[in-house]
Amino acid sequence: MKSVVQGQLVHLTEMRDGDAEWLQDTQWEPGLLRNLSADALHPWTAAEYTELAADPDSDDKFFFMVRANADDGLLGWVILDEIQLKNRRAELGIALPVASDRGQGYGVDTLNTILSFAFNELGLHKVTLDVNANNQAALRAYTAVGFVREGINREAVYQDGQWLDLYQFGILAKEWWTVSRGTIPDENTTADN
Repeated sequence: MKSVVQGQLVHLTEMRDGDAEWLQDTQWEPGLLRNLSADALHPWTAAEYTELAADPDSDDKFFFMVRANADDGLLGWVILDEIQLKNRRAELGIALPVASDRGQGYGVDTLNTILSFAFNELGLHKVTLDVNANNQAALRAYTAVGFVREGINREAVYQDGQWLDLYQFGILAKEWWTVSRGTIPDENTTADN
């Protein structure tokens, strides 16, 4: 049986001892904070990261650490937030802070792993996210797993003396299935089939 939080390159775990401090330290990696927030820079403390992951029984948020399958090394975090059970949707956030970890497929595998969890385990219908128009690496990763640009919040982000658009992306369960498996499952199909 396939683990629902195990991808080909990564696996998702709880926050472990030392993870919050790692997140606090790596948030200063070049370009990370400015791509995580559309507003003013807000560096987080280890305590704030711990609080973010503190409620494992929450039904409106699932926060995971991202680790490499090869060595269990910490790569970043991913979150499904603002989960709406009636509407079966959530907002996604992801960060792989260390630049040398990017461009190796970890981001796409993390996205596929969290989307499998969202659609197969939580039974969500849709996952959405916002991304700065200048975050080309993220745009490539999101479209690679099947996200579709649904809207543009024009000149919504101010960086380096210029206004940038903020893109709204979404993916439906059937779209993710089509991209990840080449088929749309019927209601009796699970991630293990």
